[in-house]
Amino acid sequence: MPDIENDSLRANHGATSRRGFLKLSGTAGVGAAAAALLASCSSSSASGGSSGSGPVNLLVWYWGEQEAPGMKSFMQKAVARYNSQQSRVKVTAVLQSSDSLYSACAAAAQAGKGPDIQYLWGGTQALGDVWLGYCAPLSDYIDQNWLTTNIPQAALAQTNWGGKQWGMPFYQIGTAFPYNKKMFQDAGLNPNDPPTTWDAFLTALSKLKKVGVSPIGAGFKDQYLGGWLASYFGQQNFNTVDDAIAPFKGGTQYSGPMYTEWVDRVQELVNGGFFNDDVQSINLYQGQNLFTAKKAAIVTSVQPQITSFYRSMGGADTVGVMRSPAFGTGKFANSFGAPAQVLLITKFSPYKEEAAAFLKFLHTPAMMQLMYQESGAICPDNNFDTAWFNTDTDKTMWHWQQTLPNFWYQYYYPLPFETNGVDPGLQQLWQSSGNVNAAVTTMRGAINKWSQQTPAQQNAYKNWKPLGI
Repeated sequence: MPDIENDSLRANHGATSRRGFLKLSGTAGVGAAAAALLASCSSSSASGGSSGSGPVNLLVWYWGEQEAPGMKSFMQKAVARYNSQQSRVKVTAVLQSSDSLYSACAAAAQAGKGPDIQYLWGGTQALGDVWLGYCAPLSDYIDQNWLTTNIPQAALAQTNWGGKQWGMPFYQIGTAFPYNKKMFQDAGLNPNDPPTTWDAFLTALSKLKKVGVSPIGAGFKDQYLGGWLASYFGQQNFNTVDDAIAPFKGGTQYSGPMYTEWVDRVQELVNGGFFNDDVQSINLYQGQNLFTAKKAAIVTSVQPQITSFYRSMGGADTVGVMRSPAFGTGKFANSFGAPAQVLLITKFSPYKEEAAAFLKFLHTPAMMQLMYQESGAICPDNNFDTAWFNTDTDKTMWHWQQTLPNFWYQYYYPLPFETNGVDPGLQQLWQSSGNVNAAVTTMRGAINKWSQQTPAQQNAYKNWKPLGI
């Protein structure tokens, strides 16, 4: 299981340091950078593409050990394998900490010196740095046909902007609910048939509560639970990615069932007493730990962590996996979120072509198999061989990914919507004076504040034409 506590990740895919960095750095530079990027998107090349025939020392800053234990071992072995095949290129990979990942990236970009390849969390948490002008378009150095042939479109869509592909999907974090099968059986539920509809979900939670366990283990003290709940439930009345980002483009109000029904559903969970009693006084990772402590039947989690649960808690006899139960009427009511963490080529790198070659190497079958063996993480690639899987939960989540829309809301909305709207808004639902209307008003206010304070980011959204998924 990832050492979330010690690395300050707080189980939110890195939002801890990303949030802190945004507070410190501000976003004033986004305007000119985004405008310049959009204007240059018609260019097919960039300066500093290759070093010619001289020696190349390629520097990679990466992350992932924290949520996929074994990623460090994988990267060390992958780099050694690649270097043994090269005559003039030497790759050095340095594992980054959660707290400094984004601030170090910004400092390197401003100094024009640092890594040639930079890891970032995916979606808008990577596009934010693209809009700041820190990255070079990946599709300027890797043929578009190779990208679309090898990488699933849903993985590309998360960092495709301005007609360019910016991020190379590195590994994915399929996001679902692991559940304890033995607790389901004790509650009179079918352990191999978890609920798929909202009504069935509420019935199951009521039965679990009666046997003396917390139906849902969670922690909201650090506020990070909000992004998970918004992404598990907030997309259910969307039919397209354009529906999801419309309120952030301006002109579409964040109101009505399409956007806010999910808040009513969270209120049902709160009113039903389906969370652990101390949900407001523990952090999110502590809530997740209730699963391994066998005090909660269901928790929020990501695929590498679910694999760890499976391997350490008795396998298929104990651990199952379920999707968000459906209540909405949109296409995304039955979807599966498998967002991709990404590697990007830095704008200042003099070795962009060599960087692109290494990124393609990480998508070779041998490297994809090695990543899964070492860390349990799955590389989002159409050539990934499912024969490598060794857990039932991985097989189930892969099936969902192949047959359902792949959408994770958190990687499409601007982060201030979560930090200033979703998190404090949802926390009100646990307060005696809180209600759905107040929560939604808080979320709407966060969007208005964000658009007023960072109009250039909103312009970037207006110019975003998402790929279909």
